[in-house]
Amino acid sequence: MRTFTTCCLLVFALATGEAGWAQSARLPLEITLFDNATLLPGSATLGVVGIPVHPGISAGTEWRYNNNPKNTWYQTARAAYHYHRYVQHAIQLYSEFGYRRQIRHFDGGLRLGIGYLHAIPANKIFELNSQGQYARQRSIGRPQFMATSALALGYRIAGLPEAPVRIVLACQFYVQMPFSPGYVPLVPNTALHLGLSFPFFKH
Repeated sequence: MRTFTTCCLLVFALATGEAGWAQSARLPLEITLFDNATLLPGSATLGVVGIPVHPGISAGTEWRYNNNPKNTWYQTARAAYHYHRYVQHAIQLYSEFGYRRQIRHFDGGLRLGIGYLHAIPANKIFELNSQGQYARQRSIGRPQFMATSALALGYRIAGLPEAPVRIVLACQFYVQMPFSPGYVPLVPNTALHLGLSFPFFKH
């Protein structure tokens, strides 16, 4: 519970600390579908695609620190869910600090962040009870910390540079910890995201 509270407060502080930030008229909404794999970067098929597919979906927004569309410094707030077969359902809440460079309709950049991950077992759990029998245990999951980085690419298909509609592609690497204290302290994950970003939230 202490891990949960600390991570939530930290993500909230990072995501909502808007004072003094330079903002556009509408904040974007970014929605992506992604494939999650418990692999180090470069270990998946073609370096980024995990097989079999463990599907996920994410949604988030960003606040800009400056008004330069060609060189943008920004903060994100994101929520995501993915299902890893036989392992877990994962709910993520996290924030990232990012830089994006735009050249004509294309852009690319890097994001670094931290957040909270709630891991819910995907399998039934049984424990040996005092009668010497295995009994099924109900679990609401366990709180986890996540540290994340991502390389992101975008292509503006509509809108102005200050408020674009963009196709986004990102390769995210993050660690989940403590996954199993005393056994597996942390688990590396690689996620390949594909989605759309468009002006949505009034500011």
